[in-house]
Amino acid sequence: MLKGKMKLLVFFSLIVSLSESSFSTPYHYKEVRITEVIDGDTVVAQLGEKSVRIRLAEIDAPEIGQPWGLNAKKALEAKVLGGLVTIEVIDVDRYDRLVARLILDNRQINRELVSEGHVWVYRRYMRDESLLVNETIASTNKIGLWATGSQIAPWDWRRGNRTERFKSTRKVAKSCDEKPYCRNLKTCEDALFFLEICHLQQLDGDQDGVPCEALCKQ
Repeated sequence: MLKGKMKLLVFFSLIVSLSESSFSTPYHYKEVRITEVIDGDTVVAQLGEKSVRIRLAEIDAPEIGQPWGLNAKKALEAKVLGGLVTIEVIDVDRYDRLVARLILDNRQINRELVSEGHVWVYRRYMRDESLLVNETIASTNKIGLWATGSQIAPWDWRRGNRTERFKSTRKVAKSCDEKPYCRNLKTCEDALFFLEICHLQQLDGDQDGVPCEALCKQ
């Protein structure tokens, strides 16, 4: 309940900070400039006087170190970087990022990325099941990443990469008697230790296999 209230407070603080020209209808913002593309599913936008990170809703792009990761980023850059878009916010995640659909010239960019084979539908957080139709068409026709051979979904790739990173880390003198939160940890290696060895599931709130994503998903 407390987390939900905090999300609402973050969201409404953003609403208050916006000028009247950028606020359209509830949860919609028009003519928002995209100032940076982080990867194939994350951008930075200028909302009023605030710079806000936005996670594109319902999709999951290959990580930058994963096959097609840079292709996905470049595709999103070509579509929205420096442009003015409409943002349809559907949630605020636990990292205080807006979770949103981007709309440009009546095109829903999230869906377009799926149709062009740059991203997967993120089934865990999917609300619109029709996106699966777009993904099926892209994979059947071997469009984009689907033409590159065997595919590993980003959530599986992150889990496998996390396991390899853990195996290669040095042994640390830590005890499972400790019960730290992410805010108490300084490195991804420490987070991996407590998740893998101590099974401290509180470090993996969204249960995607990646602990403390602010540390481990960089």
